[in-house]
Amino acid sequence: MKLGKWAWLILCIVLIVFLIGYLQQKQQEKYKGLELIPEQTEDIPLYRGLKAESPVYKIKGNRWMDIIDFYDKELPKMGWSNITTQTSQDSTEDGAGFISNWEKQGTNWVLSISGGYFKATDQTEVIFEKREALKSIKWIETDVTEVCVNEQPDRTDDCFSLTDQQAIKRIIELINSAPEAENQQIYYDEKSVIDFGTFKITVYYDLEKGIYLVSERGTKWMKPEREFFQLTRISKEY
Repeated sequence: MKLGKWAWLILCIVLIVFLIGYLQQKQQEKYKGLELIPEQTEDIPLYRGLKAESPVYKIKGNRWMDIIDFYDKELPKMGWSNITTQTSQDSTEDGAGFISNWEKQGTNWVLSISGGYFKATDQTEVIFEKREALKSIKWIETDVTEVCVNEQPDRTDDCFSLTDQQAIKRIIELINSAPEAENQQIYYDEKSVIDFGTFKITVYYDLEKGIYLVSERGTKWMKPEREFFQLTRISKEY
């Protein structure tokens, strides 16, 4: 029995509706579990080649350094300011990658972008998240008249005494204002210790990547502030 003209039209409509429903379902599955979807925002670009595969974005090959460079350049154009950026010391190790946090005026959450390369799948995976604003807890609230800085604690117990009150005050301000670090710390190779009398801070640093501050009160991270290196003299480069 031949189908009439109207029957063919109805069949085509049913097939189109079914196809649209199927594509919508696949689209929902692709984004299921993703807290933040760059394609659906106006101020968070998506690195070319990244594809959503819930609960992460993936791209073939070791691309995490290219990706972090991309966001370091593009996010400021969208009004975002970098708070912290932490990268692996060894870029060749399995799982090597980065964690970066960004804030924007008028936004009450922090944009967190993290990524890493996994050799088993030869893929770079990236996660976009909304997080609560990073806290800056004061570690030093009492007056300090003298600070003892040990440039090489693994080699000697000797330290030099710093008594310049303006310098000490500024060092404390920089330490207190530094935000708490992520739970998965990536410490740097260079190490020094700053002794405030009753309170010691171990400083792990890289002159280009950043500074970790580690104490009994937790861990903080700050950008490689030239002023901090100059005031503390923890590096012979300054």
